[in-house]
Amino acid sequence: MTRRRKPTVRVAHRPDGWVLPDFTDLADCTTNFHREQDGRPACTGTAVWKVVEDHGMHLTIGFYCDADLPAEHRPQDAA
Repeated sequence: MTRRRKPTVRVAHRPDGWVLPDFTDLADCTTNFHREQDGRPACTGTAVWKVVEDHGMHLTIGFYCDADLPAEHRPQDAA
């Protein structure tokens, strides 16, 4: 049996948003795909978080506004 390793996750914040690779616009919130499937309106917030998950053979990159950033990727508040 092979074990799956947890992906290495890097989270970065850019207050002005993330520019698309072709420099045409800012990245939309990754959750828009799921919102469309659920019948919810598209996110209009600026995607200020970039989450990169390194799975070894491939990377998964997501862009999120403050409200849609998954809880597991939120920075921990300093105690």
